[in-house]
Amino acid sequence: MLQTHGLTLAAAGRELVRGLDWRVEPGQRWCVIGRNAAGKSTLLRALAGVGEVGVVQRGEVHWQGRGQRDWSAIDAAALRAFMPQQAIDRFPITVARLLELSIVRPHQDRQAVLAALELAALAPRPVLELSGGERQRVALAQCVLQGAPLLMLDEPVAFQDPAHQALVARWLSTRAASDQALVISAHDVNWIARTATHVLALLPTGQCEQGTAAQLLEAGLLERVYGCGWRAVGGVWVAD
Repeated sequence: MLQTHGLTLAAAGRELVRGLDWRVEPGQRWCVIGRNAAGKSTLLRALAGVGEVGVVQRGEVHWQGRGQRDWSAIDAAALRAFMPQQAIDRFPITVARLLELSIVRPHQDRQAVLAALELAALAPRPVLELSGGERQRVALAQCVLQGAPLLMLDEPVAFQDPAHQALVARWLSTRAASDQALVISAHDVNWIARTATHVLALLPTGQCEQGTAAQLLEAGLLERVYGCGWRAVGGVWVAD
């Protein structure tokens, strides 16, 4: 579904990601972890082909075996959907209309998606009137209704209350079917443990560690990633 060859990203004179060789297969849910400013958002934007000004990028990104630059805009939109960390809205269109405009290829039952994400009551409301958490769930619905099999989600639960964090985790766990894949950035290690099948860890050196969530979510790696101690208490990760 997605593959990188020697991907290197640098910004403001600092190397964020160095020589990343990585592969995302259908059915996998990858969570990208790292400290603030480690490069998680920059990496997701590079993977989605919506790079940032001031970021130097080397190496290759392939979607379904083809170089990212070889895809037309409409074909790329049918393949991958990108959810930024925070949506920027300029017009007071309703949630229902925004979701209609997000569809590239009909693939999902819109009402079922609205119900699953507890958005049905918000459909007639202007997006400019939504709370941060409500707007974030709408953005998640936009990505799914786009109909792309590869979803890239930048901190999809950053503004969610605990109940909605759990709802989104359960819902995302059903998304990566045999023909779909997810790449998600997140901070909450316990949320990641319940959501991810695989983890890509961005280290302060620019190096990356990758593997299954069961392999990588351990105290030694978490300390290297976040710069603080970790311990498991009753099955829950706690930072010291």
